[in-house]
Amino acid sequence: MKMIKKLLLLGLAVLPLALSAQTAHNERVGVQTKTPTEQLDVKGTVRVETLPKKGDAITTGANGTYNNQSTFTPNRVVIADANGVLGSKFAAWPLFFYMPSCIMPTDQTAAEYNGTEFSVNLYELYKNQFSIPATPAAGAVTLVSSPSAGNLPVEGKTDLGYFVTYYDSKVFKDVKVDDNGVLTYKLVSNPAPVTEYTYMNIVFKRL
Repeated sequence: MKMIKKLLLLGLAVLPLALSAQTAHNERVGVQTKTPTEQLDVKGTVRVETLPKKGDAITTGANGTYNNQSTFTPNRVVIADANGVLGSKFAAWPLFFYMPSCIMPTDQTAAEYNGTEFSVNLYELYKNQFSIPATPAAGAVTLVSSPSAGNLPVEGKTDLGYFVTYYDSKVFKDVKVDDNGVLTYKLVSNPAPVTEYTYMNIVFKRL
């Protein structure tokens, strides 16, 4: 009898927890999963057969309530994180962008010259230009932004592909760039005949 009472008390103690967990699950819908983590959790592919185009009739008003006189006016793009959780933002990332402007040294006394070739870390230059230092050095050039602008996004070095789409072949030779964004090159002659054409166009591609 004592054992039955103990089991009964244990069952009563666990029941609210079970009901609470069940209620939480009941508030979420899972497809091919018994443990949904969002209001709709689909383990697999998703198909939406009909998507409205701009100006098409829909039945959701601007305030989110039913309105059969509404039209579709899209102003966001759908995005997903690494776990497949969907969200939205006002614009999509471009697939590529030009690297911020920087100086490519041609003086063999520069720190980037190792006695054989120049080595410039393009990724670090990009990251530093797109970031506001927590404690910038005195006199250092820093990024200036408007108060509500927030931060510029910075991609990981291995999340980018690196391209040199133009360089002055009368000045630079043996131009190479690796998967970490490190650019190396040599000079055709020293001193380099620098002209208005002595520059490089560098493009970063999102992988």
